[in-house]
Amino acid sequence: MNVDSDVMYRLLVQSVEDYAIYMLTPEGVVTNWNTGAQRTKGYLRDEIVGKHFSCFYTQEDQNKGAPAQGLETARSVGRYETEGWRQRKDGSQFWANVIIEAVREAGVLIGFAKVTRDITERRQYEQQLLAAKTHAEANNERMIALSQFLDTVIANIPSSIIVKNAVSREILLVNHQAERLLGTSRKQMIGKRPQDCLSRGISDYLNKQSDECLRSEGRHKSELQLVTPIGPRTLQTTASVINGSDAQTSYVLMIADDVTDQHAAHARIHHMAHHDNLTSLPNRVLFSQRLHEALHLSESSNRLTATLCLDLDNFKNVNDALGHQIGDELLRGIAKRLRFVLREEDTLARVGGDEFAIVLPNLPYAEKAHEIAQRLIEAVNPPINIEGHSLTVGLSVGIAIAENSDDAAEYLLRCADMALYEAKRNGRNRYELFRVEMDEAARKRRDIELDLRDAITGKQLRLYYQPITDSDHNDITGYEALMRWNHPVNGLIMPMDFIPIAEETGLIHSIGAFALYEACQEAASWVGEQTIAVNLSPVQFKNSALISFIETALEESGLAPHRLEVEVTESVLLENNHSNVSTLEKIKALGVRIALDDFGTGYSSLSYLRSFPFDKIKIDKSFINDMHESREALAIIRAITGMSRSMDIQITAEGVETGEQFRRLKEEGCSLFQGYFFGRPQPSETRLMGFSPIDPSGQPT
Repeated sequence: MNVDSDVMYRLLVQSVEDYAIYMLTPEGVVTNWNTGAQRTKGYLRDEIVGKHFSCFYTQEDQNKGAPAQGLETARSVGRYETEGWRQRKDGSQFWANVIIEAVREAGVLIGFAKVTRDITERRQYEQQLLAAKTHAEANNERMIALSQFLDTVIANIPSSIIVKNAVSREILLVNHQAERLLGTSRKQMIGKRPQDCLSRGISDYLNKQSDECLRSEGRHKSELQLVTPIGPRTLQTTASVINGSDAQTSYVLMIADDVTDQHAAHARIHHMAHHDNLTSLPNRVLFSQRLHEALHLSESSNRLTATLCLDLDNFKNVNDALGHQIGDELLRGIAKRLRFVLREEDTLARVGGDEFAIVLPNLPYAEKAHEIAQRLIEAVNPPINIEGHSLTVGLSVGIAIAENSDDAAEYLLRCADMALYEAKRNGRNRYELFRVEMDEAARKRRDIELDLRDAITGKQLRLYYQPITDSDHNDITGYEALMRWNHPVNGLIMPMDFIPIAEETGLIHSIGAFALYEACQEAASWVGEQTIAVNLSPVQFKNSALISFIETALEESGLAPHRLEVEVTESVLLENNHSNVSTLEKIKALGVRIALDDFGTGYSSLSYLRSFPFDKIKIDKSFINDMHESREALAIIRAITGMSRSMDIQITAEGVETGEQFRRLKEEGCSLFQGYFFGRPQPSETRLMGFSPIDPSGQPT
């Protein structure tokens, strides 16, 4: 017997007991009533249908006009959500989560769908936790007892709570709800990394939340579906960085709420969107379905399926400079251009902020994917006018082609993402096809990342010090602190092999803090007034705690501020100029000297000198290596030294390896010198502390 779908749908809604689901007329009059509404609010259907829904509000909220405000918001923006006290028939009150959605037909408002959920119990847990925290702070004598009470509260909070060490990723705390969600006991998780005690999917999820939190300056929110031992669950997760008792220790607090049932209830009265609200393109869910379908169909044909991952170049700068409204309009415009290039059967999806993905099914040959990728790049390149702004962004594309029917959708997407990473690494505004070597390189990066986390916690990192001298070459005026990694298996690893990965993963903040503290402590113990130079990564300028790190390093070591010198590259001023210049000004206000490193290799060096009064300029060693054979290199050196003399800025020549280079650079006006000719980097205890006399030609005697 066939049952009308509308009847089935109505029966499903009527049978829901945990949510009050009912409809309102445009004026707010109740038109129907389900079992959950009767259970939550105490009214029978005949008692409430035909009455105005404001009767559920307290008298105070009615006086404030809250019911009308809720309807007006839903009418104007389509949806209204709030939490607050509501009244039952018997006059008792409960804390409710309320959603009102406008229902339209052919653009005309025909009423409102209303969902109410009794969340009094959850609010009581939150209030208990807040009260316990306040009480603990005000009563130091009872801290031990209250700590135990807090542990009990946390253990029983209905949200899943997980605390990890930000660097080592060791799990330090899990509550009962997290144990149920993850399907693993607390004893099996405490002290271990997620990948050592949980399934691959769950551990990848937990680690990714931590990584995104560290990259986004301390807070990250997400919502996605995860396959757990209790089935697929939709989680709303908030990950926050919490600083420890010292500046080098931090933790990641993750709070995950299982909203699976809530979403299921909403889906009964509202179609769950498969499209991105901003661009109206398919979202990640629909994209995944389309990719699975394309791969399934390719099994029975001789055609190919390709996946493309796309990322806009320079979009973040536009968003930061002009605001999110302009950024949103730009995304809409780019989405239209991309869609215009594709075939009708292709699927273009927006899967992130400025990230898109494409399914190309039914391809006759692999090169067809290359042709489409090139057309996509060319379509994005022309400027686009948004509210009087002529905006230009580029497009990087990664391509992965399913070689056989056994290729899983998730694997294909990961391959395309690796190809996208390669395209961005090779200069952006281009496409790259996935190759097996990329997977090997990605695994190598992951291995280095894991080893680097162990290196930080296992004290494998150490500073080496390279001497700096003046034109007289009699004394060492200072040292540059250079990071070295003594790997237990691979030996000494140079910064160029691990610093980029540290910057990608956010570990640079821990490494940078270590370098500042260690260098200041070492320099404070030296006899004399030599300076110590420490390199700052551009990524560290995104950390709002950078200034406090420097202040604490100076204070705890006792090093005079004028003996500390921080070195920055031109890229610090190339991105987010105003904010980074402000940070440099605060550093200089501490009495710390600031040097511009690798000068001459950037895009607008002279403009940087006008934007900030640097104490020192370091000429990049590439010019010094070439100055004997290249007239251009020598001309650049002369231009830099001449300009610096006029601006009263010291010049350091780095990478000096011969006496002849030393002699010529002195003639050109360089004031400070650094390189293998004067001494190689060494640990503090074996560092070079003085020089042998030199003859007039510049050679040691």
